[in-house]
Parts: sequence; structure tokens; C-alpha cells
Amino acid sequence: MTRISLVEHPEDEQVQATISRIESLIGAVPSLFRVYAHHPALMEANWNKVEALMMHGCLSAQLKESMALAICAANNCDYGIYHYSMTLESMGMPREEVMVVRTDPDNVHFSDGERALFNLARHGASAPHDHGERLIAKAQQLGAGDREIVETLGIMEMVLGFIHVVEMLGMEPHRDRDLPIGVRSRRE
Repeated sequence: MTRISLVEHPEDEQVQATISRIESLIGAVPSLFRVYAHHPALMEANWNKVEALMMHGCLSAQLKESMALAICAANNCDYGIYHYSMTLESMGMPREEVMVVRTDPDNVHFSDGERALFNLARHGASAPHDHGERLIAKAQQLGAGDREIVETLGIMEMVLGFIHVVEMLGMEPHRDRDLPIGVRSRRE
């Protein structure tokens, strides 16, 4: 259970507007954003980052969600592991492949260029001072441009920040609220 309350019935207009945006895009408001609702500007800024990185951009949605899952798995973040695993399954990734991303990330089934970006996010999250130059050069050699590299690093930064908040607050996934809309609708 979280160490601070979730905002279930916001009175703040900025929070209400952000909640409406989130619900319209994914069908529910994840518990993490109900915590961020205590700070309306932070909630909105974090949601804007989610939208910019995970819903838009130049990388495939499956690659981005896989990066996030691998980072959460490496950090033993149950909240993130649950969320990103369910999201990938809702996108059509077989459960076996989701488990490969989680437990055997060196053997994910991506193109060489996607794998280079995946490894950049994964290794950058655990050891940013090690091999950054080599990993970026490898991604560039395989065709990644500056935009793809910056998007990868942005995903890494965002997910690590969320992990820190979730872990500090002792948050566990709410099994209904934190399901992606595609998974939730199949269970109803």
C-alpha cells in the first residue's frame, strides 16, 4: 500500500483536466498519477512526458514499452514490471516474448538497430558512466539518428524517475486501475 494517499476525487481544475486527458487516452488513471495529483503541475508535466515519449515519437511503441519493462525488471520494480508486461501483452506481444524482455533481455527479438537502442536504454539505466560512447556509436552505426537516441535516453530517464517514486512510496500495482485499456476490456 502506498505511503501517501491517492487522490480519488480531485477538486483542483488542473488535476481534473489532466485526469480527463489520461482517461481519454488510456481508459483509467494509473495509481502513480493519482499520487502525482497532490502536485498538479508535476502531474501534468509527467503526463506530458509520457505522452511525448510513449505515445508519440519515432520509435515503435513495442520497442519503447520493452525498454521500460527491461529497466523496471533490472530494478526489481513490481509496479513497473506489472504495468509494462500487461501493456506489451495488450499490444499483441506473446507472453513468452514478454518474459524474454523481462528475464533474458539479451535475446529479445528486435532488429539490430532496435536492439542497439534497447541496449542503450537498458545499460544506460544501470551504468550511465560505462560504455555510453560505445553504445551510442553502435546505435549510430546501425542507423539510429540523434532523435532516436535522445528519445531512448528520455524513456530511460522517465522510467527511472517513476521507479524511484514508486519504490519510495511502496506502491504496488492496483490490479484493475493499472491495467492498460486493452487488457482491462478483455477481462470485463
